[in-house]
Amino acid sequence: MTTITKSIEINAPREVIGQYYAHPVHTPQWAQSVYLWEPDEAWPAAETTAKMGIKSGGLKIEGVATTLAYDSATMQHKFRLESKNFDPMDFEYTFEENDGQTVVTAAVDYTIPGSYLGQILDKLFVERQNAKDIEEGLVRLKGMAEGSS
Repeated sequence: MTTITKSIEINAPREVIGQYYAHPVHTPQWAQSVYLWEPDEAWPAAETTAKMGIKSGGLKIEGVATTLAYDSATMQHKFRLESKNFDPMDFEYTFEENDGQTVVTAAVDYTIPGSYLGQILDKLFVERQNAKDIEEGLVRLKGMAEGSS
């Protein structure tokens, strides 16, 4: 299993970031790797689902994302994307606020399918692309939150 963790400091309190992160209408605006997004109205509340498609390392992964846990006070959010053709991907977002600034951390756990040799060859490419996608999403979320505060 591979884990990618990226963080960014946003010059806005958690409640401002929540206007964009916790409201699913904004997800495709900041999560640029998402190409399909049909969430339940209550997303990201626990046990809600979303039909989700993401581009990951040159692959398109489509399935159902299910919120495993969501804390509305801290906005900590854990969800799992399950698809027919790939192992589940686990996502976790945390929002650590201090004096009006918030460090947002995104962590993604996933397994590269295929043979052992294929995993070795693809691992670096996929990992670099996934890290870039996560960073870009955090930068976009930062721009949205800082632009409104």
